[in-house]
Amino acid sequence: MMRARLQSRDIWTHGGGWPLPDLLRSALASLLLLGKHNRPVYFASPWITDFDLFDNRFRDYAALFPRLAEHPWIRFSDYVALLSANFDVRLLTTDNDRSSAFMSTASLKAAPRVSCRLGDSKFHEKGILAPSFYIEGSMNITHHGVRVRGEKVVYHSVAGDGVPPKIAAAYLEFDRHWKTLG
Repeated sequence: MMRARLQSRDIWTHGGGWPLPDLLRSALASLLLLGKHNRPVYFASPWITDFDLFDNRFRDYAALFPRLAEHPWIRFSDYVALLSANFDVRLLTTDNDRSSAFMSTASLKAAPRVSCRLGDSKFHEKGILAPSFYIEGSMNITHHGVRVRGEKVVYHSVAGDGVPPKIAAAYLEFDRHWKTLG
């Protein structure tokens, strides 16, 4: 058994490009392959919107999204809804029109295990935390954050068995914040 260790990579997007969308697609798709898990997946951003996440024009993601196999694009809300079949999905955001519109999408309203908590106007945490990785940095979880703005994120990936201290600490902080907003 190999002890868990963390591997990290910095991603810089100087006003757009493909490194960040590619990283998100790869990391998020990997969660769909894990099966049921007892740790939640957190999406934290002052603004969260719906956007095209998976380019399925050539059916590259049809096996992961059989119900949406014929759709040319898989939206972020459709991904979150599917992810909630195996994980508790927790959204941390602020009370604003953009995040409210995202939470009102039909696929999220029908999702079994998606919940949202709202921080005050000073809330500015940004990240995606899952059992197998942690993405932290300047990116809002929006079309502009993922595809347009210049962003810097750090992708921490878990290698081996167990939970590296960085992931454990992030879960402690996200869980604490989740409880204080409850």
